[in-house]
Formats: sequence, C-alpha cells, structure tokens
Amino acid sequence: MVVTLSPSRWYDVYLQSSRVRYASPETRYRYLWVVNSFLRYTDENLDQEKLMEFMRSLEEHSTSYQRWIYQILKGFYEEVGEKWPLHPRDLPPSVEPERPYLETDEAQQLMELAKANPLDYAIFRLVLVTGIRKREVRDLNVSDYNPPRVIIRTRKHGEVRVRTLDVETVEALDAYVNGKRKWWSGKYRGRDAPLFLSSRGDRLPDSTLTKKFSTYMRMIGKPKGCGLHSLRRTVVTWEAEGKMTDMEIQKLHGWKSPMMPAIYARLKPARLEKESYKVNPLISKGDGEGHLEGK
Repeated sequence: MVVTLSPSRWYDVYLQSSRVRYASPETRYRYLWVVNSFLRYTDENLDQEKLMEFMRSLEEHSTSYQRWIYQILKGFYEEVGEKWPLHPRDLPPSVEPERPYLETDEAQQLMELAKANPLDYAIFRLVLVTGIRKREVRDLNVSDYNPPRVIIRTRKHGEVRVRTLDVETVEALDAYVNGKRKWWSGKYRGRDAPLFLSSRGDRLPDSTLTKKFSTYMRMIGKPKGCGLHSLRRTVVTWEAEGKMTDMEIQKLHGWKSPMMPAIYARLKPARLEKESYKVNPLISKGDGEGHLEGK
C-alpha cells in the first residue's frame, strides 16, 4: 500500500526516519495515514493547542483507538525533532497508555525462554542489563561491541554512553556473533555493519523486534501492549529499589530531565511502606513486618 502525504516541511523528515523506513509495509501505511490526517486537520501546526484539538476530535472513538493515535503522533514529534507538547494530565487518564514493566520472576522467565534462540537471548539480556532502547538496539554496529564494553548512542540527544557488560551478557553476545550472525552476515561483515541481523542478513527492523517480544509476552501471560520498552522500565525499577539515587539513574541512562527516573520506576506501595517502617522510631521491630506498638 502507498500513502501520499500532502507536501509539508515535516513530510520528508518523517518519511526518511528510521521509524518509518524500517517498519513493515502495513505499519508504515498506518503511520503515514495517521500523520497525514493530523497534518491536514491542524494545517501543519504542531503546537499544543492544535494537537489537543485533534485529540478531542477523536473522543467518539474507542479508548484503544485514541491510545493508538496518541502513540503514533508521539513518535512523529520525536522523529521530526519537536518536543511532545502534551502531559498525561492534559488528556483523560484512559487515553494516556499504561506503562507496563516486568516483575522479577517474569524477567527471569523471559530469559529462560529466550535461551533457545541466541539472537533473542542476546538482545533481551543486553536490554535487561543496560536498559538500552529498542532503536538503539537496532542501530548497534559490530564496531560498537568490544567485549566487555558496548557503545550506546542515544538517538534523542546524540550522546554516547559506554557500558561495561557482565560475563553472562558477554557470553550471550559472543554466542550470537560467532554463531547465527556468521550464518546470516552476507555482505554485512565489516565493523560498521549492523550487530543484530534479520534472517535475510540486513539490519533487524523494528517490526521484527516488536513481533519477537510480543510472542514471548504471550508465552508468559503478559497483557497485550507490553512492548520491549517495558524492559527499560524494569531495569530502572530494579535500580531504584536498589537504592540508586535519581541523579545516578539519570546519568546512567543518558536522560536530560531529572524527572525521568521517577517516571520510569514502578515502585510498589507495599515495599515503600515497608521501607518507611524501617526508619520509623514508633515501630519497635523496625523491620516493616509488625504494626505500630504502643510501648
């Protein structure tokens, strides 16, 4: 299918973005259709007022449809280099998508299932150790991996982070690089070639990563809509529970805003309550297991 957008200053940038170029034909069609509708409705005005007006025009549609539009447009703003002007409070709570993450046992189950496929295991372990984004995974080149280190280029701000990997993650990556990657490499053999390849021997597309992860999520019983980015939230949650400060987490993941760690971490109220009891002098046990004791 082919969609023709009206000429606009945003069109070429979005059309040439990796989000569109690496998407499947069906997904590309949907992205372009939504963006085309938005640009026509708003007369190519991307300010907050016009965006809110467009979103309100969708109120008669289902919540899931509104969420779908919301996510596509958020990606569009990111690809054309414009700041997303909406805050969750600007829209009904049902429209802002839930932000799932994996419980520790679910993450362990995912890794056990993925061990049967060297590519999947290498990618998921890398994400769960470093919190790397999906597009950063796809953009990794062979030259970015120099065991035990991997160079991560943050596409949002152009920053470069170097992470030192643990032994098991290095073993997982080496098993893939020296195994399946050699079989699929084809012409992509140089140091600037993609690190992770599709079965056709080219750069692994977004759509393949999404489908792979969705398959595993169905296997462990996670609800539909739990995407690969949930692993990044899982990593941040572990770091926050491990007493890392927000500043440390922000620096580690290359965020500009100090608010991001709080947005990503999924701390359970029960755990926070238990921690608060440990430091409360009125609770004699100090372990969070008991109730207030009037002694």
